[in-house]
Amino acid sequence: MKDTVQARSLTSEVRSFIEELYSAFEDRRVDLLRQRAERRASLSAGDVAHLDATTNVREGKWQVDELPEQALERRVELIGGANRSELITGLNAGAKTYIADLWNFTAQDTWSILRAHKSLSGAANHDLAFLDDREGRVRVNPRSTTRLMLAPRPLYVHEGALQVNEEPVAAGIFDTAFALVKHGTVLYERQGFIGLYLRDVQGHLEARLWCHLIQRIEEHLELPRGAVRATVMIDTIPGALEAEEILFELMHHSAGLSLDPQGYAADHIALFHGPDRAVLPDRESIGLNAPFLRALSLNTIGICHRRGCHAMGAPSFILPSLDHDRIKTEYLEMLADKEREAVDGHDGTLVVHEDMVNASMVEFNKSMPRAHQMGYLRNDGITPSDLIRRPEGNITVDSLKSILRTALRSLMMREEGKGWVIQGGRVHDRSSLLLAIRLLWQWNHSSHGIITATNLPITRDLIPFMLKKEADKMFEVSDPVIKKRVERASAYIVELATSEGVPML
Repeated sequence: MKDTVQARSLTSEVRSFIEELYSAFEDRRVDLLRQRAERRASLSAGDVAHLDATTNVREGKWQVDELPEQALERRVELIGGANRSELITGLNAGAKTYIADLWNFTAQDTWSILRAHKSLSGAANHDLAFLDDREGRVRVNPRSTTRLMLAPRPLYVHEGALQVNEEPVAAGIFDTAFALVKHGTVLYERQGFIGLYLRDVQGHLEARLWCHLIQRIEEHLELPRGAVRATVMIDTIPGALEAEEILFELMHHSAGLSLDPQGYAADHIALFHGPDRAVLPDRESIGLNAPFLRALSLNTIGICHRRGCHAMGAPSFILPSLDHDRIKTEYLEMLADKEREAVDGHDGTLVVHEDMVNASMVEFNKSMPRAHQMGYLRNDGITPSDLIRRPEGNITVDSLKSILRTALRSLMMREEGKGWVIQGGRVHDRSSLLLAIRLLWQWNHSSHGIITATNLPITRDLIPFMLKKEADKMFEVSDPVIKKRVERASAYIVELATSEGVPML
């Protein structure tokens, strides 16, 4: 059955076009990944600065192409997975946009990816339904005005469903070409533009590759230039340092920038670590007011509005309490974050659960009476050193337990093809899992990785001991099947946390 789905999905048109794109862009993609590694090594060594070669871009007077009228108001965008229930819920939730994320919220096996693409085609045509245990048959509301956008996978990831010269193709090229060939024209006719969210764009030359890829797809579909508009998610420090240049390269195809604070914090660990270096504190302390994240937010607004495009806020992961009489402190803090984003000048924000759409909409409605705030120009004088200034704080046992629980549940659910989980009243996606693992790794590898209250070092021996304690509380480990899954997940966490190099997921 899986082979049948694959054969039906990868039609001859899709195959031949992706093969054409592979021939056109593969060598350049590989070279850019090599250049990326060199740039990151330079940053890690302490050379944290804007590029001298692109000074003229940062100092020049230019703006991106004017946005289509249909794309001017974004306000609240809901991001999530791409299976049938997620897409239907997303398109019916009342957000301005639903972003189907094939990387942070989708399992990465080929079966799940191909099923996601099939469901995306149905969602684009408003012809998608699933059977709910309580509500019966649920379908996309045909009158839904929520736009559908796609977040393809990054350029460094591969997809084995299609091979060229016995090599898997780049997943980002595969996802973008596959989706847009299948339903790009439908989205353009209904929405007035085709929206993408691009993750892990670490420099302007990578943005240039995306620009050329988008242009090739527009030509193939016989769409006008600028029909495809991309919002770049700033989730790495190199990307933040070249944010202005990224917009310049995507000038005809840009819809603005957005933020992934957890991915950004995880990248900070990847670049700045060592046995004697200070560490990041508790995950709960790395909020949007953390120095480097506050600087990132204000810098993004200033750049985007100066260049005539949207500055979208950060996703919120806290879930509202099921008991309406007991509002959680974390939920109130999340609403305060949304209010601050709107007051600061963001043109909209992201949420990861349908129950957060209305509450976030209220916060933006209070402070943003118009469709956007691109006329609000900031000049906060953010420097490169501001973008890497780490937060201070403690390391607590409770936070260590929370991280281990996030990692355990996330890896357990991955075996069931689930790209995201709910744990501790929060939604956790790939960035959340990555930050959890890298904090654990950094604490384990630094002399500063010590529980503040007790001076207990976080060591290779402590991690499996605490993992077993938390797993016993979370799961029915007397069940041999669950026990084996817990053991596999625990072993993988220990492997990642104690590995010599920075862990990847």
